[in-house]
Amino acid sequence: MVQNYFSLTPSGTPFRLFALEHLLALAAVALVCLLLLLTPRLNSFGREGLRWSLLLFALTNTLAWDLWQRATGSWNVAYSLPLHLCTLSVPLAAAMLATRNFRLFELLYFWGFAGATQALLTPDLQANGFNFPHFVYMIFWTSHGVILWAVVFAMAAWGYRPTWRSLPRVFLITNGVLVLVGLVNWLTGGNYMFVARKPTYATLLDYLGPWPWYIIPLQLIGMVIFVLLYLPFALSDRRRSA
Repeated sequence: MVQNYFSLTPSGTPFRLFALEHLLALAAVALVCLLLLLTPRLNSFGREGLRWSLLLFALTNTLAWDLWQRATGSWNVAYSLPLHLCTLSVPLAAAMLATRNFRLFELLYFWGFAGATQALLTPDLQANGFNFPHFVYMIFWTSHGVILWAVVFAMAAWGYRPTWRSLPRVFLITNGVLVLVGLVNWLTGGNYMFVARKPTYATLLDYLGPWPWYIIPLQLIGMVIFVLLYLPFALSDRRRSA
């Protein structure tokens, strides 16, 4: 019975978009984000404990995912490298928590709230049938969640926030990463960050045209989303200066 929770071929009910198991997982991720907003109420010992707990959770998550793939024989260089936006963000979140690096924070802020949230709304769990309480279901929600939790923690505990200068920096870094990932895709036959082809499950890319043309509107949408994510801070600054 326990083995089925780690199997490559789960026998339970397939995952369905916006079914109860989807909505409850979304609510859990959001609830932790809200609880982390209370971080300033903790003393310095509590904040440091929470910081290192999140860091270890992110590292453990990355390691567990890699070990599961190797244990099941599903590890593949074309799929298993941490080069999707979210799988790359998890170890970067650990690095940000360890170093308190602001450049990593601003990168994770935009990657997390623009990318991880989209993945949470349209999980690729529907493509492979992994559902609660399977290991892959659990690791999916916690790996995407910890990116957002690390960002919210940094904002609440350290007062970090993006600036206007964050927008061009993050956009340029993201495109630099896309170029490197495109090279890795070419060498391995992979589809990291979905720049080689569309995923097989429903995503926003389905509405953006065929490959490779969907990459152009995706860039524009990314820019708009980045601006929208910064807008609350811009409006707050404007109210303060009025």
